[in-house]
Amino acid sequence: MTSLAIQPLLLERWRRILPANALDCLADSAPRPLPTSIRLNPLRAAPLETLDQLRGAGIKLDEVPWCALAFTTSTTARELQSHLAHGKGAFHIQSLSSIAASLALAPSPGESVLDLCAAPGSKTSHIAAMMGNSGRLVAVDCSRPRQYKLREVLRVLGANAECLCAHGERWARGHPAMFDRVLVDAPCSGEGRIHLGDSAANDGWSIGKVRRLASLQKALLHSAIDALRPGGTLVYSTCTFAPEENELVLDRALHRYEGRVEIVPLPIEIPHAQPALTHWADKPLDPSIANARRIFPPHEGFFIAHLKKLLVP
Repeated sequence: MTSLAIQPLLLERWRRILPANALDCLADSAPRPLPTSIRLNPLRAAPLETLDQLRGAGIKLDEVPWCALAFTTSTTARELQSHLAHGKGAFHIQSLSSIAASLALAPSPGESVLDLCAAPGSKTSHIAAMMGNSGRLVAVDCSRPRQYKLREVLRVLGANAECLCAHGERWARGHPAMFDRVLVDAPCSGEGRIHLGDSAANDGWSIGKVRRLASLQKALLHSAIDALRPGGTLVYSTCTFAPEENELVLDRALHRYEGRVEIVPLPIEIPHAQPALTHWADKPLDPSIANARRIFPPHEGFFIAHLKKLLVP
């Protein structure tokens, strides 16, 4: 993997955010690639049968302790895609961070669930599998080309969802208190992928871009809260380290919906995850934001928060 020359301003910000071992990963001129991770798909095949097929083909799989259907392997994604079980949708190649977001949402069969930024469909298909294709699952994304990818992923994996091409920050606002659970995996600056060799995220980064995205993220989260039923669950996630796109988005929502939403601990324990920041740029943030979690290199960088909408008398 070719190392990237990180922009000086970005590197200076990371020194204030990332722990020392994560910075060491960023400074590594020859970083080790992450293992490939997969999720077995019970909508297409019995997981134990899929495991037997993969292991019978000589693919070594290591269990992920916090997700019974997730495994990691040194086999490349290209090699896995050539396996017959992949073509049949019996398993899906998906990052562990992406899997964690759906697990934190914890949807149940028969519920009404909204995936507000759904394409390309990995999380949507996981949610559908957790729901056993029962209840109502609405998948919204504003990009028509990405909608085509979303629909194809759902087709291959046998996942049922209502796919809508719409701007989530507007659509959700027009459907108040309709959903038991809402996932907002928001568009972001992608800082968490830069250390994995994502040159587009590195070259396209700017503080102006971070601020523009933060404005969209706030609108998406506020609309998602409006669409959530009292007593419902919401997960907000990004693949960036920028506090403006993570903690500050949550802090704004807590002030806007004071007494109506709260940030609670995640229902899963993710190894090596650390509490979110409670201060940034000399500004104290709501202390409950520490219940959110940051995931740092050498893993794919990620941020995930678990919110509850309160039953207000």
